[in-house]
Amino acid sequence: MKLPTLAALSHGRLVMALRESFLALLPLFILMHAVGLLVDLAALAQWQLPWDSLSLLRSVRVFLMYCWPLAIGLALTIHLARAYEVDSVVAAILVLGLLLVAVQTNGEFESIKLRVAWVSMGAILLPLVGVWMLRLCLALMPRLDTRALSMISPALARTVVHIIPFALSFISLSVALTVLPSELKAPLGPWVRSLPEGVALVLSVVVVNVLWWTGIHGAIAWDLLTGNALWEIQIGGGATLAELMYGLVYAGGSGCALALALCLWWYVKDDRDRRVLRWALPFSVVNISEPLLFGLPVVGQRRLLIPFVVAPLAGAAVALLAFQWGWVRFDRGVYWMMPFGVNAWSLSSDPWPLVGMQLLILMTAIAVYRPFVRQMAVAQSMTEFSRHLAEQLGVGPSQELDAERRYAQSLAALQASHSEAQEAMKLVERGSLHLYYQPKLSAQTGRITGLEALLRLELPDGTVMGPGQFLPALERAGYGDMFDSWVIKQVALDRAQWRDQHFECSVAINLTAASLADDRAFASMMQQLSGPEGDGLEVELLESSLASDPAKVKAHLAALRSRGGKVLVDDFGTGYANLAVFHSADVDAVKIDRSLLVGAVQPRGAQLYREICSTLLRLGYRLVAEGVETVAEMRFVCSCGVQDAQGFWISRPIPADEVPGSIAGIEARMGAQGLA
Repeated sequence: MKLPTLAALSHGRLVMALRESFLALLPLFILMHAVGLLVDLAALAQWQLPWDSLSLLRSVRVFLMYCWPLAIGLALTIHLARAYEVDSVVAAILVLGLLLVAVQTNGEFESIKLRVAWVSMGAILLPLVGVWMLRLCLALMPRLDTRALSMISPALARTVVHIIPFALSFISLSVALTVLPSELKAPLGPWVRSLPEGVALVLSVVVVNVLWWTGIHGAIAWDLLTGNALWEIQIGGGATLAELMYGLVYAGGSGCALALALCLWWYVKDDRDRRVLRWALPFSVVNISEPLLFGLPVVGQRRLLIPFVVAPLAGAAVALLAFQWGWVRFDRGVYWMMPFGVNAWSLSSDPWPLVGMQLLILMTAIAVYRPFVRQMAVAQSMTEFSRHLAEQLGVGPSQELDAERRYAQSLAALQASHSEAQEAMKLVERGSLHLYYQPKLSAQTGRITGLEALLRLELPDGTVMGPGQFLPALERAGYGDMFDSWVIKQVALDRAQWRDQHFECSVAINLTAASLADDRAFASMMQQLSGPEGDGLEVELLESSLASDPAKVKAHLAALRSRGGKVLVDDFGTGYANLAVFHSADVDAVKIDRSLLVGAVQPRGAQLYREICSTLLRLGYRLVAEGVETVAEMRFVCSCGVQDAQGFWISRPIPADEVPGSIAGIEARMGAQGLA
């Protein structure tokens, strides 16, 4: 499996899922931190609130501390499941169950901070691992035949398919969640405490910020792995390593987010990014970096990885030297949400040296970020140039690549597609599927040379619907290969009945793009065709199916032809009309769409039809004229050299049980008209 590059990570499905999950829950995030800030300010200022409001706010704060991981875990699961084509309901139930297991097992940790840290880590990692395990189990399991269940209820079919993968994923991950807390009780704590304070500081800054860059809460993860070791390592000047980092180094949060936000505000002109910055800057002032990291996003952005680590690393070096040399000191504890710069008055009785040191660290971080942000802005300026050029030339509205708008449009399209698929499923559940067969006539002999199987849906009121009224929506929802499989089986049953009546004829089936493009669907179809069901079958494909993935199409069509099947291109003239694609795919015959025949009533249209037929014949393709509805049209296509014809003048589609008798009648009629 090809691994994603750093360049692709920031635009990958994982990063976009993290980003959209966070933005969707931004109101809850704001509420959680607002309550936390109010509780801490009330405690620091010793406010006397009425009706024991402080206790109530503390209870709400604890509830939100647990509610946030559950909410972000479920939101991330749903986005990841959609991105990686896993059933979102099954994935959400799996992750919710695992998060509840994580809540039950977090009693191994002594402090509420580490308990919340354990659940918060699970909120990010469990959706990733859970969706990955579901997808892996589904890929490795033998494919279950649920077509019969799908006709009863698609939801039931999906549930049956996911039972074993769900059970395997839940059991294995639950065991891990039960075992890991005892193993993760500060496994790195003794080692980190034994390191020199400078080495411990450098290691902590690098690990924490690299984890943040990947989307994992670095501070929580590091406290979990080290058992809050940074809060115990003294560096002199009345401070611990953790207080040094939160009080001086992290200007605006992880990665010195305030410096990054200021650089971005100066250099980046993209409207979408500036909207995100307007939201993120107020949070950066109180050292909350998540809106910037996930909203922009900084997470996964390869251009910002180096400065995101180096900026706080440089600040940590400056701050450590200042403490060791006695330039600054802390007289009181650090409150991490106190605004950078303002917190100097809270930390020290002599705040001005501390303010000067904070400004120096902030300027250093800005100097580190500046060239990287500027380079990123230059890359974005090409997009700006394209937009302004389009407006200047009057070729359309602004070409701004607005990711929010595109995401909303794609989500709306997905919802519309889902609604259409649901309506189509209801139609299929109400009615019954049948195959009708339209004959193909030899222009030279007047005899029937083959049949095309056409899918029909018969409703309880007797209405018969063509596939165009229900199949496209179901194809987009991923059910196309199921219908292909049903058609192959039904054709085999119908041909068996015809043989009992001493009638034999080749049959062409229309394959959906899914059966040709998807390896698993194609393998399943080839398994069907390897038996008696595949004898004498021809395959019709749209031009778009041939052009989607030429290499894969060529390999799959070669496999079809090795089984004795023939390949026809359907509706030529309505799609790509690319002869190079035909040549690469090595098709046997081309069916010319009726739209070209309708245009042949005009001299230029008639000449076009003749030239197309002449070119295709010279290339060695067998030609089938579609949509022949009159004697005049039949004579015209015969004059163009077409070998076979199909259309209402020859016969409308015929129910399967009427085929043998109808074919004899058609051939008799053609003989009477002098075509036999």
